Amino acid sequence: MKLRNIAFAFLLVFLASCQRTKPIVILYENDVHCAVEGYARLAGQRDAELQQTPYVSIVSCGDFAQGSTVGSLTKGEAVVRIMNAVGYDYLTVGNHEFDYTVPQMEHLSELLTAKTLCCNFSRLTADGEQDLYPAYDIKKYGGTKVAFIGVATPSTFRSSTPTYFIDDDGNLLYNFHQTDTYERVQQAVDEARGKGAKIVIVLSHLGDDPEVAYSRGLIAATHGIDIVLDGHAHHLLNERLTNDRGDSVTLASTATKFAYIGRLTIDTDNRLTNELLPICDCRRVNQAVWDTIQAVQQELEARVSAPVGNAPFVLIDRDKDNNRLVRCQETNLGDFMADVSRFMTGATIGVCNGGGLRTGFCNPTITFGDIVSVWPFNNTMRVVECSGQQLLDALEVGVAALPRENGDFLHVSGLRYTADTRIPTSVIWNENRMFDGVGQTRRITKAEVFVPADGEQGKLPYEQKGAWQPVNPDATYTIGGQSYIIACSGASGTFAKMRLMPIDGEPLNDVEAVCAYIRAMGGTINDAYRLQQGRIIVK
Repeated sequence: MKLRNIAFAFLLVFLASCQRTKPIVILYENDVHCAVEGYARLAGQRDAELQQTPYVSIVSCGDFAQGSTVGSLTKGEAVVRIMNAVGYDYLTVGNHEFDYTVPQMEHLSELLTAKTLCCNFSRLTADGEQDLYPAYDIKKYGGTKVAFIGVATPSTFRSSTPTYFIDDDGNLLYNFHQTDTYERVQQAVDEARGKGAKIVIVLSHLGDDPEVAYSRGLIAATHGIDIVLDGHAHHLLNERLTNDRGDSVTLASTATKFAYIGRLTIDTDNRLTNELLPICDCRRVNQAVWDTIQAVQQELEARVSAPVGNAPFVLIDRDKDNNRLVRCQETNLGDFMADVSRFMTGATIGVCNGGGLRTGFCNPTITFGDIVSVWPFNNTMRVVECSGQQLLDALEVGVAALPRENGDFLHVSGLRYTADTRIPTSVIWNENRMFDGVGQTRRITKAEVFVPADGEQGKLPYEQKGAWQPVNPDATYTIGGQSYIIACSGASGTFAKMRLMPIDGEPLNDVEAVCAYIRAMGGTINDAYRLQQGRIIVK
C-alpha cells in the first residue's frame, strides 16, 4: 500500500508538471514581401511576450522572399538571413517563394532554421509522388500539443512561372493538388488529432480566389481546425466562419508588408483569442535583428542606390486607395514599360502584364533599386512570332476577369484595343487554370496595330509616325516582353504556343532594358508618359 501511495504521488506530480500555468502566444505574419524593417519589431514583440510566458512561437504564411531588391538581388537569401535572426518556428511557402525556380526555393528552405510545412506540393516521379515538405508538425507547450499544418495555393502553377513546373515536353514535374487540397489538409488534421494535438493551426497561403482552393472554401469543407492564418490575398481579416460540422473557426490575415502583426493567444483552458496589432504599436525593437537588417541593406546599398535617370512626374501602378490599377486598366506606368518591351526588343508589339508591375516610379530620381522594385523577378527580354488570331486570343485572356483585378491584364505598345465587359467572357481554361481556347463570344471589340512609316522604325515609340491598321487574324506579328510571359508560360500560358524567336548570345535582363530605355531618352522620362495615352479602352 505504501508503494502504491508513493507511485500515486509521483503520478500527481507528473500530471501537475504537464499543466500549463501560462498562455501560449503565436505571433504570425503573411505577405511581408521584403518589408524587412518589420522583422525587428516582430522579434521585439516576441521578446516582450517572453517576459509574460515561456510559450511563444513565430510563424509565417508565405511570400517573404520577393518584393524588393533585398529579395530579388539575392534570390531570397538575404531575407532568409534576417528571418533566421528573428528565430521563426514554422512557415509555409507562398507562390512567390517559387519565383527564383523550385531548386532555389528548396535551397532557401535548407537555409531556414524554421521548419517548412506544406501538405499539397509534391514532386512527380516514375514511382509516384514525393512530398517536398512535411504536411504538419506538432509542438508541445508544457503539456499541450499544438499542430501546425502548411498549405500553398494551387494557383502557384500559373501565378509564379509555369515552366518551372513542367519539362521540355510539357509534362508536369510537380503537383499542387488542385483537385484535392482540402482532402490533404483534412488528412493532416486527422493525423495530428490522432497524435494528441489539442489545437490545430493552419498556416495557409490560399487567399480568396474561389476558382481554386481558397481559405473560406477550406474552412467550409473541413473540420478539426481551430484557426486558419491566411496569406496571398493581402487582406486584413479576423472573423469567424462555420466548418462542415457547424463549428466556428477563425480566419485571420495581417494584410501585407507588416502593416500588422498577428497575435494568437491560447489560454490555459485552450481557448483562443486572436488580435491584429498595428506594427506602429509594436514599439520594441530587437537590436540583434535590426543589426542584421542594417548589415544586409548596407551590403546592397551601393548597387541599388545608383541613379539611372529622372522622372518629372509619378508613373502610377495604383490609386490613392491602394487599388492596383495596372491589373485592370491602362496607366502611364503600363504604357512606359510596354514601350520598353517594344523598343528594346525591336518587336512589332510590346507587352507587359499587370501582375508583373509591383510598384510605380514615385521619386524624382530613379535608381537601379527603384527599377528592380517595379520589375523584381529577374526576367530577360524575349520575342515571339504569332498570328493575328493568337494575338487577339492573348488580349481576350487579359480582359477575361474585368472588372476584377487580374495579373494577366496586358499593357501594350504598338497596339491599341477596346474591351466590352458587358459581353460574357468565353475563355476556356484547362484543369490548371491555363489558357485552352476562346469560345463564341469575345470581349475585344477592336484591336489595331501601329505600322511605322518608312524610316521611323528605329525611333523612340512616342516619336514614331505611322498609321493604325486593324489586327489581321491571318497576318504574322512579333511580340516582345519579359521572359515570364513570352517564354515561360506566364499570363496563363497565352503565349506558349507562339514561336519563340532565337537570339544570339545572352538575352537582355529586363531591369537593364529599362535602364537602357531611360538612357535612350537622355536620362529623363519624356513628358509623353505624364498621362496614359489612350491605348486601352474598357467599357
